[in-house]
Amino acid sequence: MSELKSCFKESASYLFLRNPVLVLGLVIGQLAAGVGTLQNAAALSITYFFVVVPTLVFASLFGKKLPGWLKVVIYALISALMLVPSYFISGTISATIFDSAGIYPALLAVSTVPVVYSSKIAENQKPLSALAGGICIALGFAFTAIILGAAREFLGSGSIWGFRFAKPLFPAAKLPIWGFIFLGFMAALVNFIKDILKIPEETPAGGEEAK
Repeated sequence: MSELKSCFKESASYLFLRNPVLVLGLVIGQLAAGVGTLQNAAALSITYFFVVVPTLVFASLFGKKLPGWLKVVIYALISALMLVPSYFISGTISATIFDSAGIYPALLAVSTVPVVYSSKIAENQKPLSALAGGICIALGFAFTAIILGAAREFLGSGSIWGFRFAKPLFPAAKLPIWGFIFLGFMAALVNFIKDILKIPEETPAGGEEAK
């Protein structure tokens, strides 16, 4: 248990200071274009958890035993198969929540973390570290997605989770371009806080951190 706590403590920086989207720059396109409402955010957050965590743990356990040419295929296949349980879990929240996210849950299954991060970093970690890292990466993604989805839905439609209680303040917020703009402002805020705290820059997955 103490080892697991230590792993989570080390991986917890992914929630904010090494946020996978705002700091490491991962899956920005899928998040900016795919999250326009709080429901979209919930669907993609559940999906990201299911495609990232099992794939990283599998890579930690068996990755070094696989031939190099086969690894990416196996990791992508595992993350794609995990779309099935994420679909049913999402359905318990709302019958249409997964469908409202369009093609973006499927794009997450072949994104950087489950495919590249697995072979570059998770393979060299103990299973508990891979588990803790995967959970914290998924939580960091969810943190960003929920703020983005709630803000865009409220400003663009005057609603939260489909319940309208105000007039739209800024209908253009529903356009995909504003997903990128909002993420840019959020990333700038994180970097501003890091500058105040004098925290050094982190390398993206697959960079020097992976060595």
